[in-house]
Amino acid sequence: MHKSLSLRFRLHYLAILLGTITCCGCTPNVKLSEPLSDSLNRTVGASEAIPSESLQERIAETLQSNLDKRELSAERNAAWQVVHGAVAYGDQLPLVVDGKSVLAIDFLLSGGAMNGWEISAGPVLPSTKRPGVLARVEAGSYIGQGHTDQWLGYFSQIPLTLDRKVTIQDQPLTLEDWARQAQWDVPKNPFKEYSWTLIALTNFFPNETDWQASDGNTWTLEPLVRFEAQQDLSESACGGMHRLMGLAHAVRYRKRLKGIFDEGWGMARKVVETSVESARKFQNSDGSFSTNYTSRPGNSSDLSTGISATGHTFEFLSYALDETELAKPWMERAAFRLCAMLKAGEGIDLECGGIYHALAGLKLYHRRRFEK
Repeated sequence: MHKSLSLRFRLHYLAILLGTITCCGCTPNVKLSEPLSDSLNRTVGASEAIPSESLQERIAETLQSNLDKRELSAERNAAWQVVHGAVAYGDQLPLVVDGKSVLAIDFLLSGGAMNGWEISAGPVLPSTKRPGVLARVEAGSYIGQGHTDQWLGYFSQIPLTLDRKVTIQDQPLTLEDWARQAQWDVPKNPFKEYSWTLIALTNFFPNETDWQASDGNTWTLEPLVRFEAQQDLSESACGGMHRLMGLAHAVRYRKRLKGIFDEGWGMARKVVETSVESARKFQNSDGSFSTNYTSRPGNSSDLSTGISATGHTFEFLSYALDETELAKPWMERAAFRLCAMLKAGEGIDLECGGIYHALAGLKLYHRRRFEK
């Protein structure tokens, strides 16, 4: 990150100081805790060791600080921002509704209304003899669900249990009803994008290998995995990081079931392994990851861009790598840098997707590395 901030970022910062809040941002309720240049210049050399205790404390402090100091509101924000926040903070995420703080997930799943939250009861499913749950997809939306099974995939990562209640017009359904609907609707996917479907189904049904779908056929995950592994990551959402999360979930699922890595499974493992190596190879000298993700090297003086790229990549790596690799210096430097970037942005209204994916990555890293 350069010492001199880009003109775009300085204008953005000035707008926030003047009280201009963007509708899709995460509003801070404090001023900058320290000068931006001081936070951003806190880098760690490639050969410099980071004491595990210091890194653990720094990550924990970053997670708690952003939970305490960032505010989401049902009146100002949309479901897209709130569900992203839930990926990082789960049931802890607060939401301001009519001036009062409530728990965000409870509010949404108990029938709360907000812009972009559009779910409805579906027809009775043959597999369960219960109604499923339908969630409207607005392709590319930053207000509602922008991808097939995006909400469900994120809820499965928190994780929420299958018996969690979902109230729709006073009708008590569950997340299992929603997940069974996702299985049933796999043949109907009009967008041919299965990233979040893979995440949801491997998390919610870790021991199921097949199911009956709406076309009358028995489905498995392999054709979905094969399709995702064949896609161009550089043309995919967020540099392909969401596709990689789906594929990483598929690989872990296959390992859990002790399955053979043939056909699409083998392709998925190769894509994940190649992408891990590319992320490491293109890592910037300050510890951040490339703003061109796994395609080529890249850096930016725009704080929001840097947090989003490093955060998305760090989240994928924190899931895909084994515990030994998580403890290596290149990942420690990335974690340290991401904390510094988030510290620099504490008093700034930043784009929610990048912020909360970065925080979700830190939370996942902290759990897998330190919470044993």
